Amino acid sequence: MHNRLYQKRQASRLPARRAAIVTFDAERLPVTCVIWDISESGARLAVAHPENLPDHFTLNLFKDGSVRRDCEVVWTDARFVGVRFTSLVS
Repeated sequence: MHNRLYQKRQASRLPARRAAIVTFDAERLPVTCVIWDISESGARLAVAHPENLPDHFTLNLFKDGSVRRDCEVVWTDARFVGVRFTSLVS
């Protein structure tokens, strides 16, 4: 399944391995994740319970929230979530 998705990518991903935070609306607590790899158009995130993420959320690329991206989930498995960046927030 993932091989077909890799072939459809517009940009190559580079290893990142750094902590980040997934945020939602004010009613849900943020979720910590690890950016496993990243490109200009998306990322692969390691998340404790990827099945609990909504289809759209904001990814804070740095813990201080200085760089954020709106994301759309493209695929999930038991450990990772593949996302496409839909817009630049900051």
